[in-house]
Amino acid sequence: MLIKYFKTDCGFWLQWILATLASFAISLCLIEVDVRPHIKATEGIIGGAIVGLAQGMILEQRSKNIAPWWALMSIVSWGLIGASNLGAIGWMAPRTLHLEARVIFGLLNGLQVGALLGVGQWLVLRQRCEKALLWIPIVAVSWAIGLVLGWGIGGVLRQVTRLFLGELVGLAVAWVVSSAIAGVALVRLDNLYGLAPKTLPNKARY
Repeated sequence: MLIKYFKTDCGFWLQWILATLASFAISLCLIEVDVRPHIKATEGIIGGAIVGLAQGMILEQRSKNIAPWWALMSIVSWGLIGASNLGAIGWMAPRTLHLEARVIFGLLNGLQVGALLGVGQWLVLRQRCEKALLWIPIVAVSWAIGLVLGWGIGGVLRQVTRLFLGELVGLAVAWVVSSAIAGVALVRLDNLYGLAPKTLPNKARY
């Protein structure tokens, strides 16, 4: 019964979220969450490798031989994001504790990071799925919502508890929310267009 559930759309969605959250937690063994100037390309590469591999393994259920490419693009994307002025936001807490600023910067930074990450993942999906270009705005919105909630919750918890641990909880919320939205989109894309490797007409690759 449990195996049958995992093969359903809801089961895949739940596995996607849990794998993303678990890989973020594992990455904390190698990455120390900090503020913007200290979370750069190295952290992005390490974290991107762990998260990308975990997500790729779940995606294998829907599209064979996608895991290595998904992991590779995750490494490249998070490495480039980390090397940019944005920093590896998935492992970064804002300097300010002001809720309004966290919400605004969470929205703006989330849209930018999500778009950059979405482009990298789109390069993998475009050969497997029609309308794959939709993935870029989906990931951008998912990260914008995730960071707004995550940085907001993290800031509140940090002020209430006076502990930096609140920021870790906030980042975990950001990863869960963003992966939940992206997971729904993956299920829809698979159901509507299929994610199996295929030769697509040039006009269908976007």
